[in-house]
Amino acid sequence: SWQRVVLDGDEVVGFVSANFDPDAHEEHFRSVLWRINVDADEQGRGVGSYALAAVIEEARGRGMDHVDVIYEPGVGGPEAFFERVGFKAVGETEYGEIIARVRV
Repeated sequence: SWQRVVLDGDEVVGFVSANFDPDAHEEHFRSVLWRINVDADEQGRGVGSYALAAVIEEARGRGMDHVDVIYEPGVGGPEAFFERVGFKAVGETEYGEIIARVRV
């Protein structure tokens, strides 16, 4: 697991967790963004985009050609953010969650 915090000075404003496993059984688990959180007061300032850029850089450095994310669709969910930063839906899990991908 690859986990990082995003700092603004000494203050934690975000967190990101990803995993890179080229041998994972399912494609969408080989290079995956597991979690991205941004403090509510810090949203809209580019913190999430900054954190995602770090994930993409790490994936590229490990020889991956994409990063996937899995999320539940619906009102109040993260879909708009993921689309805005370049993720495109590529499938669905057996539980109806969206699998989206961004190329690195």
